[in-house]
Amino acid sequence: MLQGSMSPSLGSLAALTKLVLRNNQISGSIPSKLGSCVKLQLLDLSSNQFSGKIPGSIGNIPALEIALNLSTNHLIGNIPREFSDLTKLGVLDLSHNILTGNLDYLAGLENLVVLNISSNKFSGRVPNTPFFAKLPLNVLSENPSLCFAGNRCYNESDGKSGKRAREARVVMVILLSVACVLLMAALYVVLAAKRRGEQENDVELNGKECDAEMVPPWEVTLYQKLDLSISDVAKGLSAGNIIGHGRSGVVYKVTMPATGLTIAAKKFRLSEKFAASSFSSEIATLARIRHRNIVRLLGWGANRRTKLLFYDYLPNGNLDAMLHEGCTGLAVEWET
Repeated sequence: MLQGSMSPSLGSLAALTKLVLRNNQISGSIPSKLGSCVKLQLLDLSSNQFSGKIPGSIGNIPALEIALNLSTNHLIGNIPREFSDLTKLGVLDLSHNILTGNLDYLAGLENLVVLNISSNKFSGRVPNTPFFAKLPLNVLSENPSLCFAGNRCYNESDGKSGKRAREARVVMVILLSVACVLLMAALYVVLAAKRRGEQENDVELNGKECDAEMVPPWEVTLYQKLDLSISDVAKGLSAGNIIGHGRSGVVYKVTMPATGLTIAAKKFRLSEKFAASSFSSEIATLARIRHRNIVRLLGWGANRRTKLLFYDYLPNGNLDAMLHEGCTGLAVEWET
C-alpha cells in the first residue's frame, strides 16, 4: 500500500496512458503537473487521502476519455472550469468528497455515460440536459443544497429521494446481474465460434467458405520454375489430402492436374493473423536456407484471409511415422 504524497515528476511521463493508484493512503494535493500527461486516457486516484482542490490542469488533458475517478478522498472546492473541455470523457466519479459549487461545467460533457457526484456539498440546480434527466437519484444523493427540476432541492424531498435511491440501487443490481449473464453468454458464443472456426479450417474447403478464403487478389512468389495455379492448389486443399497437422496450420498433398506436379501446401490457421508485409519478410528468410536435411521451400501465396507455403512433396512420410508406426520397410541412415 502506497503512502506519502504524490510526486509531481509523474507529470513528465508524456507517454503515460493509464494511471491507477486507487485503494492506497496517498495524501496531500493532486499535482497540477499531471496535466502534462497529454496521452493519459484513464486516471483513477480513488480511495486515498488526497486533499485540497482539484487542479484545473486535469481538464486540459486532451486524451482523457475512458475514466476520471477521484472518489473517496478529502477534496474541496468547486469543479474546475477546465472540466468543461473533457468532451471525450465517458466516466466521471467525484463522489464522497467535500466538493462545493454547482454542476454547470459538466453540462456539456456529451460523451458521459456514467456520472457519480454523491456525498458532497454541491448546490444549485442540476443541469437541464437529457443525460442528467436520466440519472438515478442515488448518484446525485447526499448533496443537501442540490436542486432538481421543479425547484425541489434534495433536503425538501421529504424522504422520497432516499426511497427512490434505494429503488434505483435495486434496479441497478438487477441490471448489473442481467448484464453479467449476457456478457457471459456473449463470451461463450464468441469462444464457441472461434473454436468452430479453427475446426472448420482443418476440413475440406468447399462451396462459399472456400470461395471466401481463396478470392483474389493473390500475391504469389515462386523460388523455383513451376507451373503452379492457385485455383488448382485450392482444389487440392481437401480433407482427403491432409498429410500433416501442426500448431500453426495443416499440410496438404496437392497435385497439379495439368502437369502432374505434386507439392506439399501448408495452410496457416485463420487465427494466425499475419500482416502481409511481415509474412513476406519471414518467407524471404526461409527461402535463403539451403540444407539437404531441410525440405525445400518452393514459394508462397497470400491473400487477405489465407496464407500458403509451397514445399517439395516427400512421398516417404515423416520421421514420426517411421519411428513409431512400424514403417520397417525403409532403411534409416543416421549421420553424426
